[in-house]
Amino acid sequence: MEAIMMPVAVLGITGVLMGLFLAYASKKFEVEVDPKVEAILAILPGVNCGACGYPGCSGYASGVALEGAKMTLCAPGGPKVAAKIGDIMGVAVEMPIKKKPAAKKPEVKKEVPKAQTGEPISASQEFIEKNKRMLMKFKEAFDAGDKEGFEKLENLAKMAKKDELLKYYEEIKAGKIVPDPETMGNVVAAVKVEAISASKEFVEKNKRMLMKFKEAFDAGDKEGFEKLENLAKMAKKDELLKYYEEIKAGKIVPDPETMGNVVAAVKVEAISASKEFVEKNKRMLMKFKEAFDAGDKEGFEKLENLAKMAKKDELLKYYEEIKAGKTVPDPATMTDTPVAKEEAPKAEVKASDSQKQEASYCSILGDGLCVPEQNEKVKEDLKKQAEPPKTAEELEREKQAASYCSVLGDGLCVPEENEQIVKQNLHQEIDKEIK
Repeated sequence: MEAIMMPVAVLGITGVLMGLFLAYASKKFEVEVDPKVEAILAILPGVNCGACGYPGCSGYASGVALEGAKMTLCAPGGPKVAAKIGDIMGVAVEMPIKKKPAAKKPEVKKEVPKAQTGEPISASQEFIEKNKRMLMKFKEAFDAGDKEGFEKLENLAKMAKKDELLKYYEEIKAGKIVPDPETMGNVVAAVKVEAISASKEFVEKNKRMLMKFKEAFDAGDKEGFEKLENLAKMAKKDELLKYYEEIKAGKIVPDPETMGNVVAAVKVEAISASKEFVEKNKRMLMKFKEAFDAGDKEGFEKLENLAKMAKKDELLKYYEEIKAGKTVPDPATMTDTPVAKEEAPKAEVKASDSQKQEASYCSILGDGLCVPEQNEKVKEDLKKQAEPPKTAEELEREKQAASYCSVLGDGLCVPEENEQIVKQNLHQEIDKEIK
């Protein structure tokens, strides 16, 4: 029995002692709770929703009592709970009044700025197309009174040496507008631009060089257009240099296709040759003109020497007219106007000499305008007629004419049949000399 009672007694005494210790500890280490916290916690709904921003209602009660949190944060309790919390805290609570959203004001549509009227700047359509963005930016900055903005654009143009652009900036400052390039024909009708005085043919041949020069000059690329001028000087292209100067003076390069209207005032005189002569010698005349216009001195002097060797005085005369700036007309558009002929020399020219010249026409001139049937007939007539003997110098000249292709080397070869005619004539002359 003792064995059972002793453990029970020990456990009972131990339990009493522990209870006394806990009672003492609870009193000794007791944490005082603000009665306001308990009072606020008692009136809160107790849903622990967290809408107030605290972890549950006890946290919100402590926040209000100890931390000074707003008393109107309990959404489920509403104004009634807020008023009670105010009574506990001894403060009058005013619930915030929710303002109705202000009615939206009707949007006022901005008026589209009307097209500006006034005198346009004097720039060409091509220049405005290239520099429209810069011109418009400058105008906008100037109209807005943005001094820093438009002065910055002016400084950039000065650094790039864009003198023409600076000129139009000054015009914009004077109140002029920047026209639309697409409708520029109507807007800047008063601005008349003169074209260079070159012929249509010259513009067609040199359009690329002229346009490159104009683009470089308009862009203020001094190095570019001076390089083109030096090239023209080296090649002795005086006519091209002349038109470069005209471009510098503000003239434009016209389109050859519409050049009849653009440069109608430029009238070019034609050479005084007859229609028949131009038809026969058109190829040689055109070759001479091309060589002369291109500044190919060696080429046109070679053609002059050939004409002198063949004693083509009339052809030489027209070469001089071409040098004087006259053109070679199209035989198709020429009228059969009588051309004043020079007085024939008093010395009679024998029929045989003219026929001989006609027969050797293709081989001497080499312009491809041959009439085989007629030459055959002339050849038969020559056989029947007696001719005076030729000198050694004349025979040598005819030999050179017969070998025209090899001497000149420009591809203008003598037809075989005409070459044979000349050779036969030479043989006949040699036989006569021997007899």
